[in-house]
Amino acid sequence: MNILLKKGVAGWFIASLLFTGNALTPGTASAAASAIQISMNNSFVDTDVAPYITNGTTMVPLQVAKKIGSPIQWNNASKTVTLTRDGQTVTLVAGQQTAKIGNQEVKLEAASVIRKGRVMVPLRFIAESTGAYVLWNPKQRIVFVASRPSEELKQQLASSNLAEARTAALKLPRVSALKQFEVSGVEGGNFDYYFPEGRADQFFLSEGNSISYYEVVGDHSEVKWTATFDWKVKAASGLFFKPYQITNQDGTLPKLAGRVVFYHFMGHIGAAGYGFIDPDGNVTTLGMKDMNSEVFFEIPGEVKP
Repeated sequence: MNILLKKGVAGWFIASLLFTGNALTPGTASAAASAIQISMNNSFVDTDVAPYITNGTTMVPLQVAKKIGSPIQWNNASKTVTLTRDGQTVTLVAGQQTAKIGNQEVKLEAASVIRKGRVMVPLRFIAESTGAYVLWNPKQRIVFVASRPSEELKQQLASSNLAEARTAALKLPRVSALKQFEVSGVEGGNFDYYFPEGRADQFFLSEGNSISYYEVVGDHSEVKWTATFDWKVKAASGLFFKPYQITNQDGTLPKLAGRVVFYHFMGHIGAAGYGFIDPDGNVTTLGMKDMNSEVFFEIPGEVKP
């Protein structure tokens, strides 16, 4: 989701906050302030009928719900939405504020309706019925949807190989309940990744004058702290590898006791500089290695817990 501790090393370090291309990066979403956006598994979803909120529930077109994972069907004759999860059938009838999970009837915060020729369904109910995680961010007016990862990805995340586990961690859906700040100084294709030594479930992503801290929580990763800073003003920021004045921040700044490892990915050459930064801010650059975006390699000399 910029390391500049010494002028020579400085030009190196600038990088990513959540994602390239269609992927979501706190700081890169662009939409009218009143519009509701949907980020599903790190990519924004386009809809032909705008999502809206009623009774505290985000309603989305059925076409969006179908992208979550489980097969979803619409019976136009009976006006019924049907989906299956783990062998259990879930049904919603347009206009009714109840749904059935198997034989059990549950109350909905809002009924499915037909609007502008599209079936609108309560996103949270549909998502959670398929095992997905849903987070509404009122600060950005974004609904984050994180589908369950594959078993293969879960195994990679649990791997004792740090490179494999870190690569899996960056593939997880990312969600944020924090503010979004304007980012400047972005260099195309350059990203900095920082991990506490020996860890894959905690990481920093940085791009331009921004940085965000993530923790893996269950089957997704969450932004716990995000900030922008002023490169020109040295200050005690609370991060020994980012000693610059914080200009905006939201969330809780993590406390780090040991070294961090860094990967400075340069997309234009498909390589990354890598090494360590100790709590005194001393940078040890070990070299440069070919690297695909967010596919990490092990760092020699790193101590594992």
